[in-house]
Amino acid sequence: MKRNWLFVVAVCLILSGCGNLEKGITNIDQGDVTTGGNITTGRIDQGVYQAVMTEGKYQTSAARKLNAEKLNNGFNQTNFENGLLRLCYDTFSVDDHYFQEGQYIAADIIKNWLKRGTDDQDSQGLNPASEDEPIIFQQLMEHNFLKEDGKTLGGISLGFAFNSVYYGSEETMTISRDTLMANALKTVNTVLTYVRQIDGLSSVPIVIGLFEQSAKNDTAGGNYIYQAVSTDGGTTIDQFEPVNEAHLILPVASGTANAATDDGLNSKFITFRDAIISFFPDLAGVSGKVYYVNDQVQKLVITIDSNYYSKTEVTSFTQYAGKQVETVFSDVPGVIEVQIGSISGQQAFLSRDADGETISSFVFN
Repeated sequence: MKRNWLFVVAVCLILSGCGNLEKGITNIDQGDVTTGGNITTGRIDQGVYQAVMTEGKYQTSAARKLNAEKLNNGFNQTNFENGLLRLCYDTFSVDDHYFQEGQYIAADIIKNWLKRGTDDQDSQGLNPASEDEPIIFQQLMEHNFLKEDGKTLGGISLGFAFNSVYYGSEETMTISRDTLMANALKTVNTVLTYVRQIDGLSSVPIVIGLFEQSAKNDTAGGNYIYQAVSTDGGTTIDQFEPVNEAHLILPVASGTANAATDDGLNSKFITFRDAIISFFPDLAGVSGKVYYVNDQVQKLVITIDSNYYSKTEVTSFTQYAGKQVETVFSDVPGVIEVQIGSISGQQAFLSRDADGETISSFVFN
C-alpha cells in the first residue's frame, strides 16, 4: 500500500506542475565580437571557455582526424579531451581567454613522434625501438588559448596520453607507472624543445598534462596523473605536479576500495538504485559514473535504461527519480545528472547544479 501511495504522489507532482522541479536554461551568453573582430560561440555555462571563430568559422585542429583515432575507446577519449581543458583553468582563465583547437603542430609531426625509434639518425619516434617492448606514448593533443582580442595567442596546452596496457599482435603487456614516467620525461622534453622553435610559441606559457589511458574494457576511462607549466621559453620539465582525479563506475565492484566507497557515495547510489527498482521494477538497468578531483565529487552521471514508453509512464518515472536524487544525494557536492532512455532513444533528463537544491527536468516528446 505504501508503494502505491508514493506512486500516486509522484503522479500528483506531475499534474500540479512538478513541485520544485524546474525546466529551462538560464545565464546564456549569446556570444560576442572580440576587440580583434572575431566572433565567439557564446556559452550556457559560465565556467567553460568560449571558442573563437575565425572569419565566422570554427577552426578545427590541424591533427583532428588523428585525435579521433588513436585512443582505445570513447571513454578514454572523452576524459583525455575534457581533462586537459580542466588543467588549463588556473593558467588561462575562462573569463579572459578564448579557446581554439590546436593550430600549430601538424598531424604528420605527431605521427612521427608516435612511432618506434630506429637507428636512423632522422628517426623521430619516441616509443621503444624493440618490438618486444610495449608502445607507451599513444597520443598528443594541442589546445590554443587566445587573449581578449581573440587574435593574440595567450598560450597553449599539450596533452600527452600514455598506455597503461599495450595490446600487441601476440600478447598484452601491462605497463608500470615507473616505465610510463621514464618514457614521459623523454617524450615531453623532446616535444617541448621542438614546440619552442615554432614561430609564435617560443615564450608563451605551455600547460602540460600526462594522461594514463586505461584498458580497452574499462568503461570509466583513464585519468590525468601529472601536470606542469612551462614558462619563460623553457624547453625542459624536471618535475611534475601530481593530479588527483578519478573516474569511477557505480556501483563499485565488491571488494574494491576507492573514493566512492570511502566517502559513502557508493552506498548512496545503491540506495537510490534500489529505491528506483523497488517502485519501478520494469527497468533494464541503473548505472553511474562519478568524477572526483582531490577526493571531492565534481560530477555524478546516472544512466537509467527504461522499459517505459508512454508519456505518462516516463513523466511519472522522471519525477520520482528527481525526488530520489533530491533526498538521497542531498549532501553530495558536484553536478548530478540523470539520463533516462530506452532502446528507442533518450526519454528524459534530470540535472542538479553543484551544491544546488533545485532539480531541473525535461521529458522528450
